[in-house]
Amino acid sequence: MIEPVALGNFFLFFFDAALVILAAFCYAVLYALGRLQGKKPYLAAAVVSYGILAMATAALAVLGNLNGMWRILAGLLLVGYGLAPLLIWRLCVATHETEVD
Repeated sequence: MIEPVALGNFFLFFFDAALVILAAFCYAVLYALGRLQGKKPYLAAAVVSYGILAMATAALAVLGNLNGMWRILAGLLLVGYGLAPLLIWRLCVATHETEVD
């Protein structure tokens, strides 16, 4: 039986999982700030955060000994993390476009 995470990689896996959460949070917040304020540097930082998220997700798949369908699931989750802020932004704009200040 294969260990899900080698004991020597446990702390690295733990911190990498935390990095996935932090990078996803930064991506969503920076994207929203960039769209709200119309500033390109925020959007550029959001792209960098998503790159960090992608690298951390790939490292998590390797450290967690994910194979086969689990790696596909990790990829799908990464796509979901990428699309969620975009779709939520569009939903918010569509919901509030009839409001008057």
